[in-house]
Amino acid sequence: MSKDDKRITRGGFAGKSITFTSTERIEDFGQLASDFMGQVFDFLSGEYLISDESDLLDFTDMGSSDTSEIWKRITEVYGVSLVDVESERLVNIFTEITRHRNLQ
Repeated sequence: MSKDDKRITRGGFAGKSITFTSTERIEDFGQLASDFMGQVFDFLSGEYLISDESDLLDFTDMGSSDTSEIWKRITEVYGVSLVDVESERLVNIFTEITRHRNLQ
């Protein structure tokens, strides 16, 4: 078991292990990630957990796949839209925001 694995000790999933996804790429965006989570979702630091695999769908209502309102906010705040980004993964959105800023 690696340092990123945690074994569940009780309940219906006892004996199963959880592997946490890497945050290596997200950490490259430090301040942007924090700013984004506050500006787009109104989260304060420590109120969320994101990883390299985090996607906008992770922040929609349960059972919903509608990210249109989130994209409206992203476009309004950062000038980046869904057509600019290869997927709805946060790391891809942060990459495009950074690229967009560097062009200005």
